Amino acid sequence: MSEKKTGYLSVPGAELYYEVRGTGPALLMIHGGNGDADVYSGVAERLADRYSVIAYDRRGHSRSRQADEGEAYRVSTHSDDAARLLAELTDSPAYVFGSSSGAVIGLDFALRHSGQIRLLVAHEPPLTHLLAGEERERARHIQEQLESVSRREGALPAIKQFASALGLDQAGGRPDRRPDPEQLARMAANMKYFLMHESPAIRRHVLDTDDLRAAPDSQPMRIAVGGGADSRGTFPYQCAAALAEKLNADLAEFPGNHLGYVRQSEAFAETLHRVIGG
Repeated sequence: MSEKKTGYLSVPGAELYYEVRGTGPALLMIHGGNGDADVYSGVAERLADRYSVIAYDRRGHSRSRQADEGEAYRVSTHSDDAARLLAELTDSPAYVFGSSSGAVIGLDFALRHSGQIRLLVAHEPPLTHLLAGEERERARHIQEQLESVSRREGALPAIKQFASALGLDQAGGRPDRRPDPEQLARMAANMKYFLMHESPAIRRHVLDTDDLRAAPDSQPMRIAVGGGADSRGTFPYQCAAALAEKLNADLAEFPGNHLGYVRQSEAFAETLHRVIGG
């Protein structure tokens, strides 16, 4: 086990809990909805011999503290948080990995703070506006059902239905460690934040892919797009494929499904290392 350094960073309206493992170039990992820094612990342990792996709890999640719990969710606020955290921990462009809504935040980070990024890896960003025709309609229906079932029946039935639509209830492999009672309590609170604040905002968010393509050659930043080998047919994978096409980028195949970094962390870490190496 590598040594884990922890700390808090004050940002406008919040205090962000973060963890750093290892030495080497900085690799910032941005979690998706209902998660926190812990979801990347297996990957971070396996990459700590090659990178300074930074994971954190986004505002509204787990150990991070938010001054106004009713604060309107803005993707730009979360990407500004990521930029401030990186600026605190390194003065060089960093590698950035984001999955799900974390990938949406990473893409906004790339648009607005590109000088801080060496490579962004966007894993299955649920940007349904990139889809067309029936694919878009099916994806939007799943997103809207998540919110409507939550209002009618509660958070747990909504998340279970959503997980089934994404094939997460058929996930292979085992998590590196079972969550303890404290982690389970954090996840329940994160679930509420995800359903009430994040999911509706991510559903409405529109990424300007033209601006991403127009990044000047003088910038150090590259963008890679990833999808899970077991995610084909789900809308986050379809969104990743559509984004890769719009950016004229290859679609890198990662192990597992939408949560492959949890259940197949060793293989996921090695794939991420290969993608970073180009």
